[in-house]
Amino acid sequence: MNRIDIQTDRLHVRYYEQKDLNSHHQILQQAFESDGTLADTQSWLTWTIANYQALAKLYQPPYGDYAITLKTTGDVIGSVGIVQSIVPWGVLEGQQPAEHHHLVSPEFGLYWGILPDYQRQGYASEAGRAIIDYLFNEWHVKQVVATTDFENLASQKTMEKLGMTLLHNPTKEPFWCQVVGRLKHPKQ
Repeated sequence: MNRIDIQTDRLHVRYYEQKDLNSHHQILQQAFESDGTLADTQSWLTWTIANYQALAKLYQPPYGDYAITLKTTGDVIGSVGIVQSIVPWGVLEGQQPAEHHHLVSPEFGLYWGILPDYQRQGYASEAGRAIIDYLFNEWHVKQVVATTDFENLASQKTMEKLGMTLLHNPTKEPFWCQVVGRLKHPKQ
């Protein structure tokens, strides 16, 4: 499959490189509210770069974190990524079977984080759309999901901009599944 190197109107979505250490550390602190050290970020970055190559050699999906850069300046303004997301469909509205409501299925999960100075300018949805199109066109995935908590209205709005249907967990369990955005492949 193709390497993730995507151009949109305003953005370039690409692999992270070692030169992005300080930018990514800033994104982790400001967009993802991480309290990790620069050394933690360096460890993560080294692993991430190795992971791109390892997954490609194994013909696996391109799970990982990708830099969102402005085409005009090359500045890294955020991250977008693909993860294996576990969704307990049975607890979501309209999906409740009579029993075994916590049975899960692995899905292609999408996430994003944008530096505060660049939020509310459509960058998350632009980068998210680029990754969704890549997954649908190159990997022919059945659907893409994104998850967030009840209070993260900005993320929910981005999910809606991406065309996702929002499903709300009416219970508090499992704690990690509160709101799920789901977008099925258009040919499904």
